Amino acid sequence: MKQIRMMALMGMTLIMGMVMTACLSSNEEDNKTTQNVIALYEGGTLQDASGIILVPTSSTYVPTADGIYSITIEFDPTSVSNNKLNVTIKNPPYNITNDHKSRGEGVGNINLYAVEYNNGYNYLKPEMFNQDYILIPCIFWMDDVSSENYTTEYAKHHFTLLYPNDLTNAEGVLNLTLIDMVADPTVSRYKNSYEYQAFDLRHIISEFKAVNGKLSTIRISGMVNKNSCDPEDGSTTTESVDVPYNPLR
Repeated sequence: MKQIRMMALMGMTLIMGMVMTACLSSNEEDNKTTQNVIALYEGGTLQDASGIILVPTSSTYVPTADGIYSITIEFDPTSVSNNKLNVTIKNPPYNITNDHKSRGEGVGNINLYAVEYNNGYNYLKPEMFNQDYILIPCIFWMDDVSSENYTTEYAKHHFTLLYPNDLTNAEGVLNLTLIDMVADPTVSRYKNSYEYQAFDLRHIISEFKAVNGKLSTIRISGMVNKNSCDPEDGSTTTESVDVPYNPLR
């Protein structure tokens, strides 16, 4: 499993802690640090998951389209003021937003490896970025390709979130299904990897609340098999993960 995307996700919750630590320190040495974070760019504002507004010190590498990005920033935690933090974006932002959502039932033409994954070191699981976006680790079966060809392999996988025609649920549980439609499903895949993707759920959530009056949980399900990528394999099953919906902002 690759580490880079996991580190980016972990980074989204670390800025606030680093800022608080720096504010409690009297050390006046250069506190600049470089970190991978997940951030929302919307309406010309860049904001991390804790609500801190990231203010780029240069127009270089600033996103040009709204969405969720994995970015590498350099910043001084002691420079935070009025919930704003000056940052230098170190490389082109990587857009992880996925707009593929569809109403109705369906299945992928390839299994997911898992919906959540915990090996004692990495814990990959869906979670809310804010009240609108959900971050999902798409844990998928991949061809045995070189690192140079990984991007080409990943581009063959098209992940979609399905939501029910009837959103009625008295318990306030929104059921979503993650499927993978791969471009060449006849290829046998024996390796696995993951990439985080962000789905904008605001329209689905709005409709769900209009029908049910409340939303307490978002349940992500998927067709999984840790032994085979073939949906027809007898050990293929459905795995579900519940994500509490308790928006802080």
